[in-house]
Amino acid sequence: MPWPHANSRLALILRRWRGRFGITAPRVAIRPQRPWYVRFFLVVAVLLGLAGLIWLIDPAERLATMNHVEEIVALKKTNADLEEEVERLRGQLAARESDLQIEQAAQRSLTDKHKALMEENARLKEELAVLQRLAEKSSRKR
Repeated sequence: MPWPHANSRLALILRRWRGRFGITAPRVAIRPQRPWYVRFFLVVAVLLGLAGLIWLIDPAERLATMNHVEEIVALKKTNADLEEEVERLRGQLAARESDLQIEQAAQRSLTDKHKALMEENARLKEELAVLQRLAEKSSRKR
């Protein structure tokens, strides 16, 4: 024997421990702790729980969506009303602008007539003054 301690108690313990690992290890069968029908029942229960949770969440989501739809409909109605009011106010603005243009044209016309009448009045006053001087000279000559 090459080693004197080959048959010692420590050597036997080490050989046993070495035999538990590696290729010389005994075969191990891995089996689930629960039978297949228990696992199947647990999977079905979890799926039913998820389906119930989705069923409970779905109406709340539909209600929230309906609230958004109602809000959108209300906003569209308000928008349509405001657009109608804008069109009405644009019509009124156009009418007021045309009235203003008519009034400005009438005012220009009246201003032009006033100038013409003032000029004619000044001319007539000059003529009257000339005629009065002539009348005075002719009355003095008599």
